[in-house]
Amino acid sequence: MKSTESNLDMEALIKQMGEELRSGKPLTGTGGVFTPLIKKVIESSLEGEMDAHLKQEGETSKNRRNGRGRKNVLSSSGGLEIFSPRDRNGTFEPQTVK
Repeated sequence: MKSTESNLDMEALIKQMGEELRSGKPLTGTGGVFTPLIKKVIESSLEGEMDAHLKQEGETSKNRRNGRGRKNVLSSSGGLEIFSPRDRNGTFEPQTVK
C-alpha cells in the first residue's frame, strides 16, 4: 500500500469515527467507536507472534499455520471476541493474550 493510500484510509477512518461519536456511540465497550480498532491491533499482534514462532522453529519444521480460534477477551474497555492464530503442532503460546 502506498503512503497516500494509507493516509486516505486513515482520514476516512477518522472521519467515520467522528461521525459515530457525534451520533452518540460510546468510545469503548460493545459497539464502541474504538472497539474494532482495538480488536484489529490485538489480532495483528497475535499474527506477528505466530510469524516469529514459526520462524523460530526453522524452515525444516513441518509446523505451520492451522486456522484461527475464537477467544473472548475482557479488557478495561469492555469485552471483545478476537480470532487467535493456531499452529498444527499446538505449540504456539501467545504472549499478547495468554
